Amino acid sequence: MLKNRKLALAIAFALTLSLSPATAASKSPTPKTKITETKKTEAKKKTEAKKKAAAKKKAAAKKKAAAKKKAAAKKKPSKVSPSPSPKWPPAGFKTDPLGETQLYLKVPKAKELVGLLSAKSALASQVKLCTEFTCGAVLVAAELGCRWWQITGDVVGPVSAEDATLKTYGKITTSAKRSAAQQVVTILLVTTEPIGSGFIMTNISADCNQSEPIEPLPNTIYEGIIG
Repeated sequence: MLKNRKLALAIAFALTLSLSPATAASKSPTPKTKITETKKTEAKKKTEAKKKAAAKKKAAAKKKAAAKKKAAAKKKPSKVSPSPSPKWPPAGFKTDPLGETQLYLKVPKAKELVGLLSAKSALASQVKLCTEFTCGAVLVAAELGCRWWQITGDVVGPVSAEDATLKTYGKITTSAKRSAAQQVVTILLVTTEPIGSGFIMTNISADCNQSEPIEPLPNTIYEGIIG
């Protein structure tokens, strides 16, 4: 601002000098020119000050509006997309050839079973038993749901370390609690045969019951075959 003021005075002084020769015989020039130039300068400064103030006010208002909009966006609850409905009938499951039972069964592979059990804390105690004894697993589901399930299977293994011929060592029957319509449930089949003996589980079948269970659930009965 100081620089601008000095420049304005220099211009006024130059105008005074140029007028002096033409009016040598007359009275000394009045400072009218100086006053006029000074007034113009002051008016210009006021205009510039008003423009700066208006621009500053506009910028502050814009910043305030942006902050308000950002705060409102944070407060607004985000919409959560609903989980897609599970595919039905479930992929990879078996049912009767005519599909009349509306029951679906699948024996999971070891890798798939590990993933399923890691998310089911309710089966933790049974999973621990499977580190000592031969176990099997099955995934079941029903169109209309079941009041309780009954799963049966055979436990087979080699005759001896020298003879790989398979023979049946026992039969297992596991009863499990209800399932909702189209709900896939995991059921473990825990035997008393020691793990590492080469035993496997075959002939697994599932029954969906709508009557009252005849025994407390869950429940497992393993019958070993002697001889």
